[in-house]
Amino acid sequence: MEEEAGLGDRSRELAVAHGGDEPAATLIPLAVDGTILAASMVLLSASRQGTRGGVLPWVLLIASSLASIGANVAVAEPTVNARVIAGWPSLALIGAYEMLM
Repeated sequence: MEEEAGLGDRSRELAVAHGGDEPAATLIPLAVDGTILAASMVLLSASRQGTRGGVLPWVLLIASSLASIGANVAVAEPTVNARVIAGWPSLALIGAYEMLM
């Protein structure tokens, strides 16, 4: 069995497979994870101020989370078990990060 790639390598791998060039493909995981981080920070700040944070951070958090999980699932072997296992690290990381917030 091949050694599993890191979380960011999966979205980079997916971008290259669909025609993205190497420099752009390398930045995609940073953009997705950075958006998750930024949206989470906005929501944390709003929560500490007693407000809800607005629609935009929630939309960006959900869209980026789905993109991260989707990229992992898309490059997994085409079996249910492989796809569940591939999607789990992103889901767990996002869930754990949000619980810390």
